[in-house]
Amino acid sequence: MKWGVQVVKPTTYNTESTSIMLQFPNGRYLFNCGEGTQRLSFENKTRISKLTAVFLTRVDWENMGGLPGMLLTLADTGARNMTVCGGPNLTHAMAATRHFILRNDMGVGVKELRDGDATAAFTDENVKVTPVHIYPDGYTANEQEKGPDSSKAARREPQPQQKKKGYYGQQCKEAALEELLQKLEQQGEDTAKKRTRSFDHDSKQLNNSEMMLPPTVPTPVALCYIVEGPEVPGKFDVNAAKALGLKPGPVFSRLVKGETITMPDGTTISPEQCVGPTRPGGIVLIIDCPSVAYINSLTSSMQFTPFFEDKEKQQRLRLIVHSLGAGVAQDLRYKAWAARFPSNVYHMLSAPEFIADNYPFQRHLRIHSSMIAVDPHTYIQPQATSQAELPLGSFIESKNLILPSSMATFDIEPKPKLDESAVTPLLTPQEMRAKIQPSYDSSVTVQPPANDDDLVVCPIGTGSSVPSTYRNVSGNIVSVKGYGGMILDCGESTASLLKRFLGYPQRNHNNTRIQQNYVEFMQSLRLLYVSHMHADHHLGAIQLLHDWSQQTAHMNPQPRLTILAPARFWSWLEDYSGVQNIGLHRLDFINCSDIRFADPSFEQAGKSNMANWFRAERALNKLKADLGLSDVSTCSVIHCPWAYGVSLTHSSGWKLVYSGDTRPCGNLVALGRAGDKPPTILLHEATLPDDLRQDAVAKRHSTVSEAVAMALGMGAENLLLTHFSQRCLTLPRWYHANIAQVKVSHYGILAANNSLAAGGNQTMDSKMDEFADMDSKAADEAELSESSDFEDTKGIMRNLKVASAFDLSAYGPSDIVRYKTNVAKLKRAMFEEMKLFIAEEDSEKSEEIPANTKKSSAKASKKGAQRAKAK
Repeated sequence: MKWGVQVVKPTTYNTESTSIMLQFPNGRYLFNCGEGTQRLSFENKTRISKLTAVFLTRVDWENMGGLPGMLLTLADTGARNMTVCGGPNLTHAMAATRHFILRNDMGVGVKELRDGDATAAFTDENVKVTPVHIYPDGYTANEQEKGPDSSKAARREPQPQQKKKGYYGQQCKEAALEELLQKLEQQGEDTAKKRTRSFDHDSKQLNNSEMMLPPTVPTPVALCYIVEGPEVPGKFDVNAAKALGLKPGPVFSRLVKGETITMPDGTTISPEQCVGPTRPGGIVLIIDCPSVAYINSLTSSMQFTPFFEDKEKQQRLRLIVHSLGAGVAQDLRYKAWAARFPSNVYHMLSAPEFIADNYPFQRHLRIHSSMIAVDPHTYIQPQATSQAELPLGSFIESKNLILPSSMATFDIEPKPKLDESAVTPLLTPQEMRAKIQPSYDSSVTVQPPANDDDLVVCPIGTGSSVPSTYRNVSGNIVSVKGYGGMILDCGESTASLLKRFLGYPQRNHNNTRIQQNYVEFMQSLRLLYVSHMHADHHLGAIQLLHDWSQQTAHMNPQPRLTILAPARFWSWLEDYSGVQNIGLHRLDFINCSDIRFADPSFEQAGKSNMANWFRAERALNKLKADLGLSDVSTCSVIHCPWAYGVSLTHSSGWKLVYSGDTRPCGNLVALGRAGDKPPTILLHEATLPDDLRQDAVAKRHSTVSEAVAMALGMGAENLLLTHFSQRCLTLPRWYHANIAQVKVSHYGILAANNSLAAGGNQTMDSKMDEFADMDSKAADEAELSESSDFEDTKGIMRNLKVASAFDLSAYGPSDIVRYKTNVAKLKRAMFEEMKLFIAEEDSEKSEEIPANTKKSSAKASKKGAQRAKAK
């Protein structure tokens, strides 16, 4: 059986975990699933649908941060069974996600591989995976990390636990953790295949969230893995079979499968007569050594001794994957240990000093580079490099050294072989900009002013639901001049992309909008706001809080960070803090419900209880002082239970309103109108185009024209659209008549005071009918020749300025004004990228399609391309 190892992502200074996948014809096994793993799988078209098991080398967010989102995606695709294996606290970490993950009918088994447990191994028809536990110097494994005595038949009874401080009160005993996970797996309707959330769904999740987990403490244990492949069948001897009177055909296959054949004369022929003996399968070692403190424990482990002394094990060992923290590969102790393995063994070195920290999302980089050519002041070139610090040859003396690249594969059976044919060379941002050579005038139309905007919103991710090749999920940062930083929602990979945006460890000099690198921004961070508990809005918070805790631990005095979020988010942080240090003791929590804007016409400001209210008031006063804010208020919005919008007013005069996810909502209009200052910037979701309004209603999101109407309703000066559906690459369009129809409770039609006759009044449908009468080329030119949506809607828009956000960008009021001037060029850039994307997809499909079907398939692709361009 052919099987091998595929590289998903190597370790760099930006992504501090190595992910690899074992590939078999009937299953796949992923080792580590850090943040961004799913997006990389989309970028590189790595197939995860057959994923059988996930193995974590450490139970921390660096290695498991991408797992919750991937489980949701796999459940959406109909996956049913999965096993997750790792060290102590794995069950606790998985149970902690109950606050925001309900896996419907997907079964996820959790297997903790504890040190000293005789049963601590994973075995199925393809592999046997045995863990090797290693610890830092001076650390002694405790009872939590040691496996139960295999001679004990009875399970230890859990002791009563003290009730945990928090918003939820029902205690979950230790023995009930497994049952809790099973309950989570079994919840949900059989028909709930998609990640569309209903209120009934959220009520079921509430019951699970009220279960308290038993306390635990972080453990530093790291797991290495010994992976043994299946036995290799013996070689079939055709001549021997013919000599026994057998003719080529199905009987040959039956003998290979181990069946005995009976001849017509009654003679029996057994497989041993014409099939050679089986041999043990190949072995792969997965080594995770996070720092030099683990080297002594690793190199002294007796579980690796057979590979130095046992000839059979030496012959079976094919590949060692070295996933190493900074400095480990240069340590003489580690180099001497690695050099002891047989000379025929291949070494795949995944260490940050040896891997160039280039930008892996090349399709995003391509369109982003075109947008930078239009406006380098708004669209920020990410930090990346094609140069590694050290050459591969400086590791150890071996002819079998390999540097891992995404999509590289290494065959273990039938014989060792490296295959890099699927590896796409990564271009640096500078190389990409030189390559794209825009086919349009890309010079900046308006010379941007000096950095004089008091309020600048920087979207780091502008997509919805799941990350894609072009847009990451929600994340926005604001640097308040002279005070500190804010983060508004924090989807998966926000921290990693912030490093690209700001620069790490050196400052990104292409970013002229925020004069800080990643570490400096973390040290100045004062607010993390989470609008609601859907995973695409907060899965990056754990990594970000862990980084914040580390980067501020040495400061004197140590700063505190305010968390403004729904109550359940705090429960999630409390639960997970037992797995990994996130600086929980230095976090001040404010429940969004406790500072809701009080307007008697809409909703009374709700206090969860008076004790929480007084605590929130103290934290709120500190937050205002930290950031120079005169007001911070929230309101309930129409999306899911405990979903909120927020308004932030600064003492210098600006006001920022962020919608989170919502339908058009009277509460949010009231929040924007409150006080004597209209919103300087309204950051509003525009998930779907106008023609998908019914989908927007069903999923409780807003269309583009609805977001524009909301800005008009609250009198906003500037509107920044974000949170776009991942199926929509083109720039958003808004339409006069559609805007004029939007109404909300207590306000009615938001644009009622504007004359419909003052501007164009075409709906989106009538515009599409007009394009339908043209041929494809004429429709393209008509679309691109339009100045923008601004002319058609100027009568209803009044003085509202609108811009569409894109990842890794910066928008102050002056940038939003400039967007109107550059929109035609940005539209052309999007259009050219869409053509490239369609051509690439068609090219890849044609390689898999038989020649006699390529013609009809090309026709279908052309029609699909025309439809996509029309949208």
